[in-house]
Amino acid sequence: MISASTLAKIFCDVNHSVVEDITLHQRSDGTKCIIIDLRPYKKEQHRCPICGKRCPGYDHTQPHPRLWRTLDNHGVLVYLRYRLPRVSCPEHGVHAASVPWAFPRSDFTKTFDMVVTWMALQLSKSAVASYMRIKWDTVGRCIHRAHQYLDPDTSKRLDGLVSIGIDETSYRKGHKYITIVVNHETNTSCGPAKATGKTCSPSSWRA
Repeated sequence: MISASTLAKIFCDVNHSVVEDITLHQRSDGTKCIIIDLRPYKKEQHRCPICGKRCPGYDHTQPHPRLWRTLDNHGVLVYLRYRLPRVSCPEHGVHAASVPWAFPRSDFTKTFDMVVTWMALQLSKSAVASYMRIKWDTVGRCIHRAHQYLDPDTSKRLDGLVSIGIDETSYRKGHKYITIVVNHETNTSCGPAKATGKTCSPSSWRA
């Protein structure tokens, strides 16, 4: 029979971590929340959020454990909880340690950020914010973190480019135009060109 901790790890897509406790809370407004207390494996603890290297511990200045929101479960809000230490990186200085389930400086799990980003490709930001129960500007921050993870070096977009597609689209109620270059081999965007129409040339693709 599967344990509750293993089930929580599967549902929340949490790897390299140990689930210590699971509790159910109800807020004053009646909203129910599941809080999963966990900790990273020892080999994943005390890592610099910038370079990812293991570093000496600095301190535990947080008076309370930190919460990361993950995907809801049948309408119930779900949070991961862990008391985040700070580490002293020889190269990057003192920072809050990274955790395997979230991007640095994020209040949401990686899974949450990626789902919000995918939804933003299909729906308006307002619709995504309403469905995911987050603020409108939070959608943009989720997209930014996912973009940094999926495409950290935009200068490599044109490497090995062979087959392309070029299209022009409007935004801001049709008053602005932008040219998009697509790599047909990978089905990914090479980014917007600085020029539009006949003035668009390969030299304008590199931003």
